[in-house]
Amino acid sequence: MPEYAWLISAVVAWIIFFLLVDWTRLKYTLWGGLSVVALQLLVDSGAINMHLYRVIYLVKFLNSSVFFTFGVVFVVGVLFAQTLPSSRWLQALDILVTTALFCWLESLFLKVGVLEYLNWNQAASTAINFLAITSYAWLVDSLGLNRAGRRGMGGCRL
Repeated sequence: MPEYAWLISAVVAWIIFFLLVDWTRLKYTLWGGLSVVALQLLVDSGAINMHLYRVIYLVKFLNSSVFFTFGVVFVVGVLFAQTLPSSRWLQALDILVTTALFCWLESLFLKVGVLEYLNWNQAASTAINFLAITSYAWLVDSLGLNRAGRRGMGGCRL
């Protein structure tokens, strides 16, 4: 049953989350995770409705796998916000690495068969992932989520 790939990815994501999260900063970076969830749901719902790709669900939430949305996407959103560096060069590297990891995970979902391209391809997906992660990095940096809650550092006060 390949649709368990979503559940497995969520379990792995949450294990990584519990190992890496800075609990003292979670009240700030939680909003980053939720904003990425909203962005992912918007993009995937639109793409699925336009028949660009198809997803085989175990449990569905707004045309997306609930385990992907509240597993990988949420976890990456929070951890990305907590670890985004201040340096623009390091941010660019972080964006490239995160994009590459998302594309790798997507290729695994394609191979397992829980994701199927209909009128889509890996190049388009890479471009959308890059633009979404770059936009998210801008939001995190602009709101100061990557600095919030650190001692001696500025940042947003939510």
